[in-house]
Amino acid sequence: MTLIVTTSIINKKTYLMTFIAWAMMITDVIFGTFLDVLRAPLNSSFGVILFIAMSITVFFAGLYALRDFMAVLLKDLEAPSFFNRLYKATPIFLYALAVIFGAIIVEIVLFSDYSTYLQLLIVLISGVAILFFGFRTYKFLSWFKASHNKRHNIMILAFAVSAMLFCISMTVATVFDTKELVFARPLSIDAHYPASNSMASRHLSSIELVIHLYMYLVPQVFAIAIAETVAVTFFLRYFKDQIGRATLWTVIFLPPVLFLTGIFGPQLLANTGGVMVYQLPQFFAFRVIGTVGWIGADFVIAFAYLLVAKNLRRQITSSRNMIINYLIIAALSTILVSPATNNWITNSSYPPFGAIQRAFLVFASFLFSIGIYSVALSVAQDAELRHLARKYAKEYALLDTLGNAQEDAEIVQKVVKIMRKQAGDMVKETAVESSMLDDSEVRQYLDLVIKETREKGNHRTN
Repeated sequence: MTLIVTTSIINKKTYLMTFIAWAMMITDVIFGTFLDVLRAPLNSSFGVILFIAMSITVFFAGLYALRDFMAVLLKDLEAPSFFNRLYKATPIFLYALAVIFGAIIVEIVLFSDYSTYLQLLIVLISGVAILFFGFRTYKFLSWFKASHNKRHNIMILAFAVSAMLFCISMTVATVFDTKELVFARPLSIDAHYPASNSMASRHLSSIELVIHLYMYLVPQVFAIAIAETVAVTFFLRYFKDQIGRATLWTVIFLPPVLFLTGIFGPQLLANTGGVMVYQLPQFFAFRVIGTVGWIGADFVIAFAYLLVAKNLRRQITSSRNMIINYLIIAALSTILVSPATNNWITNSSYPPFGAIQRAFLVFASFLFSIGIYSVALSVAQDAELRHLARKYAKEYALLDTLGNAQEDAEIVQKVVKIMRKQAGDMVKETAVESSMLDDSEVRQYLDLVIKETREKGNHRTN
């Protein structure tokens, strides 16, 4: 039975194009991760042809998929705010990056080298991702602060921490990469340049090495392996009956175990906390484990999102369809953001493998911010509104009006209007739809509250 969940906008072609873009990014990351082994073949004519083919393919697939994602989010991006304009400008950033890659390809074909400043432009444009992660951190924290029951919104806090850690990590990477490309690289790179993926090739001082380890690597690892896993676990708590206990615990434990073993295993064996030893030849096996680990972890989490979407698909309402769109975007962005945040562009290989995944950081951070934000707040809003529904039901003595159908109907209608207003206010504040905007959804939940309370009352009476 297929797990692919489609809607009227996000179809199988969207999945295919997203997967193609992901495959190009993963290939680019693998070349950077194992450059010390693959450098010679990549310097050949085969490497040049491969780079050109990968560049053309990834931009075609990425822009095709982005068109469908923008169509889903068009309503959410109608408000005339600075950040909504930034989101709408995402295709422009991708087109600008495509032009830069076109210039790199022309230089390689005509002159057998490429300008370091073109790499610098890729780094600076990809820095827009910092704004995406930073803004979503702010929105998550604002929602958490304003929520009535903070204990029930740990999920929102965990997603805020995850976005904040990504923001810190990408800020450090952008600053160090800019410094390196400006001061430690020649004006042009050709096939004779001694490209390397070692830390020594990055020309960082001892203090900068510590900053790189604890302000780039550690935040990124904890964002993916800890904060994100905690957030997804609390999210899946709302759907544990639909997805099953085994799947839930797999999502909780598998991602951090695989990822942390591969990344921090070498540090423990080398008994050092002052320099990253992940790239050293003696820890090659850990590089394999770490790479397989985070790729597998991404797919486990994406699988969980799609499994929830598949279960919600059986509930046919317009609001549920929007939430399903959010879930699909969250799933696909989860597998895109990890490879995009890998930092191999400063390897300065010929051709510039490592640049493709960095160029798509804007695309990945856009989808990751929008998708995760929309899913998390949609679920959180539903939980908040259901809590208020119970409160209003008791305040209006809804459960004590037995035997008076007209009065029951009037009170139910009054609560439905209150809930619709509350849901509408939340949507205006967050630009994220809630299933509780649907009157039938509210009525169905109130019926459940009535049934549960009456059963408890009968149980106490007996």
